[in-house]
Amino acid sequence: MNIMNFKRYRLLLLLLVAVLASGCVGSRMGVSWPSVGTIDLHGEESIAVAYNDRIAILSPSNGAAARLLNPVSGEVRLDQDNNPRTWALLGGEHENGQFYATPIWVDEETYLVADHNGFLLEVDAFVVSVNNRIALGDQVVADMLAVDGVLYIPLQNNGLMAMSIDGYQKLWTFTADSGVWAKPLLVGELIVFGSVDHFLYAVDRATGQLEWAVDLGGSVASTPLLANDRLYVGSFNKAFFEISLDGQILNQYETENWVWGKPAMDADGIVYIADLSGYVHALDTERGLDEVWSVQIAERGIRPGPLVYEYEDAGRVIVASRDGKVYWIDSRDGQLINAREVEGRPELLGNLLLLEPSESLDIDEPLIIVSSVDLGKLLIAFGVDGRQTWVYRL
Repeated sequence: MNIMNFKRYRLLLLLLVAVLASGCVGSRMGVSWPSVGTIDLHGEESIAVAYNDRIAILSPSNGAAARLLNPVSGEVRLDQDNNPRTWALLGGEHENGQFYATPIWVDEETYLVADHNGFLLEVDAFVVSVNNRIALGDQVVADMLAVDGVLYIPLQNNGLMAMSIDGYQKLWTFTADSGVWAKPLLVGELIVFGSVDHFLYAVDRATGQLEWAVDLGGSVASTPLLANDRLYVGSFNKAFFEISLDGQILNQYETENWVWGKPAMDADGIVYIADLSGYVHALDTERGLDEVWSVQIAERGIRPGPLVYEYEDAGRVIVASRDGKVYWIDSRDGQLINAREVEGRPELLGNLLLLEPSESLDIDEPLIIVSSVDLGKLLIAFGVDGRQTWVYRL
């Protein structure tokens, strides 16, 4: 990481300083981006968004805040003014908590939430009350992974922790030289995760014992992509890697700048990555990461990873940039098909979410959920053709 990168990416420097520092809670406020995912609420698949001092759950069909239901009658809960109550966990009501990771679903009554105060919160899904607070000993800025009753918790400053969901007993902690900023990945009996200390690690999921570690020359701030018995991940070393499941670097591709987001792959084995100079790259994994095309599509850097989608018998690559625009690209040649500017052009830093119609989702067509750092446009939903469908505002 050289000083020129720091000068060119002022906001990202602030992010790095804020995340690496162990200062007060207030140092995090407003210098990150929303975490967005899906979660089961009252038997329906909903959108969960965590940002700064709150977590909200929304309806995918219109972006409205999800209503709280009485678990016995199924009726909507009302407040003292007879208005419907909506699902929101407010940090100001819980030790000034801040949230940068989406909740984990335990069962229809309970969610688990990691806050930036260094606690795991057990939250009642029906009344949004905190029933239990479990000390973690470190802060959390990335999503947790739940597998077979075990919670794998990325620690902002010091590696990875495994904790039982039943009883919240610490099972093991793997200590790295720096923090983990992305959700861990399950690969067979291994948990794979990257660290700010430049290494990609694989540990035994039952014991936390190190199985292998590979130095990628720069901070690793995304979850690797697992495909075709290979791992694909970028680093802040202006590079992208194909890695075997035993930790060997098989191929490497030089990018224009840091790679922060998770890559995406299509059915033909073409992997797509974006970097902080606004470039999108298409690489052939069957030819040793041979470049198919590379284009500078955005005016500013692209932090989140791309989405890949088939639309009208053609592939689309979708990216969102710090320039406040969402871009639709032809996957065959990198040509720009469409660009949509979000009003006010707020920085679009959070990972993109693709929702496709299903029995559990109340939507008629696929939606792309984009997040910004503007509270008046925290989430923006687009159709795959580029039409804006709804906006969620705090």
